[in-house]
Amino acid sequence: MASSSKQPPYKDKARAELQESGGNLAADAFANVKHVLLPITDRNPYLSEGTRQAAATSTALAKKYGADITVVVFLAVIDDKSKESIPEHEAQLSSIRWHLSEGGFKEFKLMEKLGEGKKPTAIIGEVADDLDLDLVVLSMEAIHSKHVDGNLLAEFIPCPVLLLPL
Repeated sequence: MASSSKQPPYKDKARAELQESGGNLAADAFANVKHVLLPITDRNPYLSEGTRQAAATSTALAKKYGADITVVVFLAVIDDKSKESIPEHEAQLSSIRWHLSEGGFKEFKLMEKLGEGKKPTAIIGEVADDLDLDLVVLSMEAIHSKHVDGNLLAEFIPCPVLLLPL
């Protein structure tokens, strides 16, 4: 008696429906994203590779789903200096504008935050909560560099966080 390795038709149909519904669930999760937060914690005036990747991902998602972008630049990460005393500050803002415009965004909200004794993770959570954001896009580089505490993300961020690998 010959054994067939082909699945019965009902299993093929069930598998196809499962794959289709799984794809729809993932698409539905991003379809509700209308406001994305892009935190900038690195010191590089021309943006680190991780931050550039987060900017590209933010613009791609926002463009695809018709979302707005808010960028938060953390000045406290740059040795608690005022922005006037940081010569690279304008270069960094210019670089942020360039990278977002490359992704199709000329209009976005830009916020600059001094730490005021708070950790960047708590500030990201406050901004996400105050602006009723739907998604935070962050590179793992921010966690590896110790600028953002990965353990506190779930505690302080009231919306989903997309962590991008290095």
